[in-house]
Amino acid sequence: MKASLISRICAYLIDIVIVTFVASLIASFIPQSKNVEKLYKEQTEVVEKYFKDEIKAETYYNRMLDLSYDMAKQTPLTSVIQILVTVLYFCVFQFYQKGQTLGKKLLKIKVKKQGKEKLTMNDLVVRSCLIDSILLNVITTGLLLFASKNVYLYGGTILESIQYAFIIISFFCISFSKDKTGLHDKLLKTEVVRVRARKEEVEEAE
Repeated sequence: MKASLISRICAYLIDIVIVTFVASLIASFIPQSKNVEKLYKEQTEVVEKYFKDEIKAETYYNRMLDLSYDMAKQTPLTSVIQILVTVLYFCVFQFYQKGQTLGKKLLKIKVKKQGKEKLTMNDLVVRSCLIDSILLNVITTGLLLFASKNVYLYGGTILESIQYAFIIISFFCISFSKDKTGLHDKLLKTEVVRVRARKEEVEEAE
């Protein structure tokens, strides 16, 4: 039986929390420069000024954009760690757990190939690049390291918009299409199904 949209969303949110926590934990061991601490302080000051109506929304947006870029430029290793943890979790771990992440295990669902084909590591890598923002993060990190500030900011914004649009369309496909699969599943011929209890499997085999 196909997994419901709610169970898929809940599993995904659990997985994102896990990945973010692990990546943040690892990044916390990286010594921060005084420049990063200064940027954090400036961000807090800008937020406070905005909520006190001391600066306009446009000024707030532009200043936060500049500070975010400066902070990302100071901590590129954090972005790399986020990408590596995401790949290890959604691709490697999920492959060896037969299509399940921790979130999927809790919700009793898993990823599998349609029909009798076996799920491969390549399936999970491409799937994660499309739906788990791995490709987006790799490209934006590359832009951060090798492109100009404007290319990074505007290019990143365009890519994020494309990523969000892809995810939203996939949600609609899962909700309203007959096969209950998202765009990424349609492209890779995968599906997310409920994990049946052993008793049910034995009865079906009999």
